[in-house]
Amino acid sequence: MNLLSVYQDVEKKIQKLDFSLLHPGFHKYRFALYTQEQVCLDGELLPYDERFLANTAICLDGEYIAIWDMGYGEESALDTELLTYQIVHEMFHCFQYESGETRFPNDLKLLNAPADFGYYTGKYLENQYLADSFSQEPENGDSPIPEALLQFFALRNSRFSRYGEYMQEELKAETAEGVAEFVGLKALKFINPAKYLAIIKDYLGKLRNDLPLLFDTRRLSYYTGTLFCLAIERFQPPLKNEFGELPVFRQNPLRTALPEPSPLCHSQNCEAICIEFRKLTEKQDRIVSEHRKNNPYTDCPAVICGYDPMNMFRSGNLLYCSHFLFLQSGTGTIRLDGPVLAVLKDGAATEVLGYY
Repeated sequence: MNLLSVYQDVEKKIQKLDFSLLHPGFHKYRFALYTQEQVCLDGELLPYDERFLANTAICLDGEYIAIWDMGYGEESALDTELLTYQIVHEMFHCFQYESGETRFPNDLKLLNAPADFGYYTGKYLENQYLADSFSQEPENGDSPIPEALLQFFALRNSRFSRYGEYMQEELKAETAEGVAEFVGLKALKFINPAKYLAIIKDYLGKLRNDLPLLFDTRRLSYYTGTLFCLAIERFQPPLKNEFGELPVFRQNPLRTALPEPSPLCHSQNCEAICIEFRKLTEKQDRIVSEHRKNNPYTDCPAVICGYDPMNMFRSGNLLYCSHFLFLQSGTGTIRLDGPVLAVLKDGAATEVLGYY
């Protein structure tokens, strides 16, 4: 792979975008593509340094820039049309930070989803309604809001009234990641409409069919947040997204009366969800058990200060991070390359006693 050539191709595509059409006030940011050997920034190849970690937005010498690890998702990374939309997604995170965004989820709280099948069955049906709302095309003039979207709102409001404390984090995740993905995909729609439609079709399929995804709130929020924004844009424009205010779902209530939420999913789906939950729990237990068996314990009272939110899970007071974990211990920062298993203090989200 010629990193400079890929960078230049992405830069050409980005230059053709009108960022103001993607989101009010949005503008282009600098970006970097990197490997474990080198970084390409501003069309210049530089040696790799440890400030470049994951796919995200970072503050580099006082300025927010978007970064992308070219060793992550090799197939899509070499498709510069897809890579461009992913860079726009990360640029939107720069815009969020610069705009004073506060609606970022507490990732460690997101790992503590309710151990209640009512939460998962409700979310499953909610996802079906959101996906089904896209089966109705808006008409010219005033297009009616699909019944499925009405049911989605009714069920989500009902679920929020029951699981509000946890769902605050869920809605923040949809706002932080779903809106960024929505904006990135709008860029892809301009670059290559066919690839845009293929991704939307894939996201709808994930909501309808991917039961294991129900148990990964943060990852699922990319898809539900994106499709929610698209649904509002189609059936009740414009999408409201005021930074630092309520999550985007709560800023965009439907301007119509909602029905009573439909009953939760039938027993067959409940059973399937139960089976998937048990399989996931057993898999995580095996990973934790094997890791503890094969790695020594290090006593290290510290506080978690960095992690990869897409590649970790919690089991009781154990936090498994497959990629990396940063700990603040005294006045120093410890970087632990994964896999690492941190032992949390009882009842704590960030305080660590030690690690394997």
